[in-house]
Amino acid sequence: MKTSNGSDPRFAGRVVIVSPHLDDAVMSLGATIAKAVQSGTRIEVLTVFAYKPASSEPAGPWDTSCGYQTEGQAADSRRAEDRQACLALGAEPHWMSFGAEPYQRGASNDEIWSAVDSATRGADLVLLPGYPLEHPDHAELTQLLLTRGLSCGAIGLYAEQPYSFDHRSKPPGPAPVRALQAVADKPLVWTRVNASRAHRRTKLEAVRAYRSQLRHLGLGESGIGFFRLRYLLWHEAARGGEAVAWLS
Repeated sequence: MKTSNGSDPRFAGRVVIVSPHLDDAVMSLGATIAKAVQSGTRIEVLTVFAYKPASSEPAGPWDTSCGYQTEGQAADSRRAEDRQACLALGAEPHWMSFGAEPYQRGASNDEIWSAVDSATRGADLVLLPGYPLEHPDHAELTQLLLTRGLSCGAIGLYAEQPYSFDHRSKPPGPAPVRALQAVADKPLVWTRVNASRAHRRTKLEAVRAYRSQLRHLGLGESGIGFFRLRYLLWHEAARGGEAVAWLS
């Protein structure tokens, strides 16, 4: 990943961060969100695949390992975690009731794009997942939204955590190529958003709200996970901050 250091005035006005799942935006951009909110920016976290709360579909393998019995139970619990995380950062959480993998989406691509376009319409900046796009939900969502376009101002991509951290010594795979081929006609330049120690502490507080997820992501509050979460945050800071690439 090629990067340059600095900040960008586009983090102003109304900013919508599109999060495939109920933790991606905060884990990836928590310090940036805290910094922007402190500067007066309105930050909305829009989770697209936030599950269907009324669903009695049996929980998928991941959610079963987290202790949930149904999709609806996972939806209620994980939305509560996301609300707490966003509150810590000063962001506004918004959820769409489309199913994440392996659940049924419950809508066509046309309907998903239309819903996201409506929710982001008029925003000064919209940020989408952009690297490494190894999770199929991330890659499919980014490709859909970039291919069809959004009715907003600037569009940027963000490096997804903890996937980017885990991917730091590997070259980009085929998923980013498929997802970005519609718009990325030249190599992306990733800018690091500098944040203060206080902003990074706020991110840690927010990330810790995702209690059901941390242990399964290897970021738990004890053992190796305890150190891995803090090393991830240290690694971001040492590199200059969270990573964003601009498309417009």
